[in-house]
Amino acid sequence: MYKIVIADDEKMIREGLLSLDWEANGMEVIGIAKNGVEAQEIIDSQVFDVLLTDIKMPGMGGLELAQNLKETNPSAKAILLSGYGEFAYAQRAISLGVYGYILKPSTPQEIISYVKRACEIIEEEKQRDESIQEMKTKLDGYEEVIGAKQVLQTEDESRSADIQDILRYIYAHYEENLTLSALASHFYFSSVYMSYYIKRYTGHTFLEVLTSVRMYHAAKLLKDTKLKNREIGMRVGIPDERYFGQVFKKTYGITPYEYRKSTAEPKITLEEFIYRIDRENQK
Repeated sequence: MYKIVIADDEKMIREGLLSLDWEANGMEVIGIAKNGVEAQEIIDSQVFDVLLTDIKMPGMGGLELAQNLKETNPSAKAILLSGYGEFAYAQRAISLGVYGYILKPSTPQEIISYVKRACEIIEEEKQRDESIQEMKTKLDGYEEVIGAKQVLQTEDESRSADIQDILRYIYAHYEENLTLSALASHFYFSSVYMSYYIKRYTGHTFLEVLTSVRMYHAAKLLKDTKLKNREIGMRVGIPDERYFGQVFKKTYGITPYEYRKSTAEPKITLEEFIYRIDRENQK
């Protein structure tokens, strides 16, 4: 159940909001405040998902509450209840991370729908963050997973030195059309023995090692540059843009576009904010 907090200084509105069928929509009201001070106490003591607050209240207004909420519970969404359509409120709300407005008066269906959509966005963001965190863990661990630490666990020190040379060669030539056959030839191994050798001393196949190195660098390029997918694929040794996208998604669970979008700073213009408010209130 998503947790909702209601704050409004008008008793009739508080009671009306509280009486809505939240439970049937997978939500529950865990706190209700008649002014900004009470609302702030709830923010400080409770973990919840959506703050449904009047924009003007005694003690502390909705904009200030939204700002405090952003600092203490950044994943939560603040929705402002307001009878004021002033442009300035929306302008300031952008910088405070306010999800949007519900203009008074609104129907119960409009309110429920708006809050429900905010909860859906919270879930989408949570799943995205989990995916990105998992990917970052993979990226941070690759050098350890396929590097010297695991290699040195073997008892054969002479063989360890060889596998380190092989890994270093892969790291240095991942941008090229590196094949198992070419790697084996460079070290005077047969392809079959090279395949066995890498698997034996790293726990990974040649392709897994090479792909890991390539995707590690691809993710860095997606985050730190504006290069197109095709250009990044070329840089990491996968010139086929479609195949590059398939490999990246198989490795990290999201597409290159989704990764780049998730690591970019969120940008929303005032016009987009107003459009979103109008669109939601017209539904």
